[in-house]
Amino acid sequence: MKRRVQTQLSPMQQKTICRLTVLFALLLVLWLVFSPGKGILFLRKQQSKIAVLEAETLELETENDRLRQEIDRVQTDPAYLEQIAREQRGLLKENEMVFEFLEGK
Repeated sequence: MKRRVQTQLSPMQQKTICRLTVLFALLLVLWLVFSPGKGILFLRKQQSKIAVLEAETLELETENDRLRQEIDRVQTDPAYLEQIAREQRGLLKENEMVFEFLEGK
């Protein structure tokens, strides 16, 4: 059987190994933070985009609910339908006339 001879590292070699380990750890941390498409900064940007899109979705859902109520009211309330027809479309009933009075001299 062969015996292994253990050699101790000199203080200079220990410092070098320690420095290389710290440098490697630092590079690893930098990679985790700044790696394109996978880093922490990228994930934070994606989370902020998600928050913006969720807020926009909520606004659109609220608008959709309002429009559904408007559609339901137009379909079920004849007086409201007539009001819209008169105010927004300028429609008149049969035998009705519009008189426009100009203010001025």
